[in-house]
Amino acid sequence: MNPEIEESVEEKFEEIVNMLRFFSKIRRYSFLDRIGNALNYETVEFALWEAIRTFRSIYDSAKIDKKNGKELRYYEEEGKKIILPRIPDESQITEFLKLAKEEIGVARRLAIKALSFPYIVKEEE
Repeated sequence: MNPEIEESVEEKFEEIVNMLRFFSKIRRYSFLDRIGNALNYETVEFALWEAIRTFRSIYDSAKIDKKNGKELRYYEEEGKKIILPRIPDESQITEFLKLAKEEIGVARRLAIKALSFPYIVKEEE
Protein backbone atom coordinates (compact mmCIF):
# COMPACT_ATOMS: atom_id res chain seq x y z
CA MET A 1 0.00 0.00 0.00
CA ASN A 2 1.14 3.52 -0.73
CA PRO A 3 2.68 4.90 2.52
CA GLU A 4 0.96 8.27 2.04
CA ILE A 5 -2.45 6.60 1.90
CA GLU A 6 -1.66 4.38 4.88
CA GLU A 7 -0.64 7.31 7.08
CA SER A 8 -3.61 9.46 6.16
CA VAL A 9 -6.48 6.97 6.37
CA GLU A 10 -7.67 8.06 9.81
CA GLU A 11 -7.30 11.76 9.05
CA LYS A 12 -8.72 11.59 5.53
CA PHE A 13 -11.72 9.47 6.48
CA GLU A 14 -12.25 10.69 10.04
CA GLU A 15 -16.05 10.68 9.89
CA ILE A 16 -16.19 7.09 8.62
CA VAL A 17 -13.64 5.98 11.22
CA ASN A 18 -15.63 7.68 14.00
CA MET A 19 -18.87 6.07 12.86
CA LEU A 20 -17.18 2.65 12.93
CA ARG A 21 -15.65 3.47 16.34
CA PHE A 22 -19.16 4.09 17.60
CA PHE A 23 -20.16 0.58 16.51
CA SER A 24 -17.07 -0.77 18.26
CA LYS A 25 -18.01 1.10 21.43
CA ILE A 26 -21.46 -0.51 21.49
CA ARG A 27 -19.92 -3.90 20.64
CA ARG A 28 -21.42 -4.25 17.16
CA TYR A 29 -18.34 -5.48 15.39
CA SER A 30 -19.96 -7.02 12.32
CA PHE A 31 -19.45 -3.94 10.10
CA LEU A 32 -15.81 -3.62 11.18
CA ASP A 33 -15.22 -7.33 10.64
CA ARG A 34 -16.74 -7.33 7.18
CA ILE A 35 -14.87 -4.23 6.05
CA GLY A 36 -11.59 -5.35 7.61
CA ASN A 37 -11.76 -8.89 6.24
CA ALA A 38 -13.11 -8.02 2.80
CA LEU A 39 -11.46 -9.77 -0.11
CA ASN A 40 -13.12 -7.61 -2.74
CA TYR A 41 -14.52 -4.15 -3.26
CA GLU A 42 -18.16 -5.23 -3.40
CA THR A 43 -17.99 -6.60 0.14
CA VAL A 44 -16.56 -3.31 1.42
CA GLU A 45 -19.17 -1.27 -0.43
CA PHE A 46 -22.09 -3.34 0.88
CA ALA A 47 -20.80 -3.44 4.48
CA LEU A 48 -20.27 0.32 4.48
CA TRP A 49 -23.74 0.87 3.02
CA GLU A 50 -25.26 -1.26 5.79
CA ALA A 51 -23.20 0.52 8.46
CA ILE A 52 -24.31 3.95 7.25
CA ARG A 53 -27.92 2.82 6.99
CA THR A 54 -27.88 1.42 10.54
CA PHE A 55 -26.06 4.46 11.91
CA ARG A 56 -28.48 6.86 10.20
CA SER A 57 -31.38 5.04 11.87
CA ILE A 58 -29.69 5.35 15.27
CA TYR A 59 -28.82 9.00 14.59
CA ASP A 60 -32.31 9.96 13.45
CA SER A 61 -33.94 8.42 16.53
CA ALA A 62 -31.31 9.66 19.00
CA LYS A 63 -32.08 11.70 22.07
CA ILE A 64 -30.79 15.27 22.08
CA ASP A 65 -29.00 17.23 24.81
CA LYS A 66 -28.08 20.89 24.60
CA LYS A 67 -24.54 21.79 25.62
CA ASN A 68 -22.94 25.20 25.16
CA GLY A 69 -25.75 26.22 22.83
CA LYS A 70 -25.24 23.16 20.61
CA GLU A 71 -27.40 20.11 20.19
CA LEU A 72 -25.65 16.80 20.84
CA ARG A 73 -27.30 13.58 19.79
CA TYR A 74 -26.67 10.57 21.95
CA TYR A 75 -27.33 6.87 22.15
CA GLU A 76 -28.21 5.49 25.54
CA GLU A 77 -27.07 2.04 26.61
CA GLU A 78 -27.23 0.62 30.13
CA GLY A 79 -27.83 4.10 31.52
CA LYS A 80 -24.77 5.57 29.80
CA LYS A 81 -24.97 8.29 27.19
CA ILE A 82 -22.78 7.83 24.13
CA ILE A 83 -22.48 11.01 22.08
CA LEU A 84 -22.94 10.24 18.40
CA PRO A 85 -20.40 11.29 15.79
CA ARG A 86 -21.49 12.96 12.59
CA ILE A 87 -22.97 11.03 9.72
CA PRO A 88 -20.12 10.61 7.23
CA ASP A 89 -20.09 13.18 4.46
CA GLU A 90 -20.91 11.96 0.95
CA SER A 91 -17.61 13.20 -0.48
CA GLN A 92 -15.65 11.28 2.18
CA ILE A 93 -17.59 8.11 1.43
CA THR A 94 -17.07 8.51 -2.32
CA GLU A 95 -13.34 9.07 -1.90
CA PHE A 96 -12.97 6.11 0.47
CA LEU A 97 -14.84 3.78 -1.88
CA LYS A 98 -12.73 4.96 -4.82
CA LEU A 99 -9.52 4.19 -2.91
CA ALA A 100 -10.87 0.86 -1.64
CA LYS A 101 -11.68 -0.13 -5.21
CA GLU A 102 -8.08 0.63 -6.25
CA GLU A 103 -6.47 -0.87 -3.14
CA ILE A 104 -8.51 -3.19 -0.89
CA GLY A 105 -5.93 -2.76 1.89
CA VAL A 106 -7.34 0.72 2.52
CA ALA A 107 -10.50 -0.90 3.89
CA ARG A 108 -8.51 -3.12 6.24
CA ARG A 109 -6.49 -0.12 7.44
CA LEU A 110 -9.69 1.85 8.08
CA ALA A 111 -11.14 -0.98 10.18
CA ILE A 112 -7.89 -1.28 12.16
CA LYS A 113 -7.93 2.45 12.90
CA ALA A 114 -11.55 2.25 14.03
CA LEU A 115 -10.71 -0.57 16.44
CA SER A 116 -7.46 0.97 17.68
CA PHE A 117 -8.79 3.95 19.58
CA PRO A 118 -12.16 4.72 21.14
CA TYR A 119 -14.34 7.43 19.68
CA ILE A 120 -13.96 10.71 21.57
CA VAL A 121 -16.19 13.68 20.83
CA LYS A 122 -14.23 16.84 20.09
CA GLU A 123 -15.51 20.06 21.61
CA GLU A 124 -15.90 21.73 18.21
CA GLU A 125 -18.35 19.07 16.97
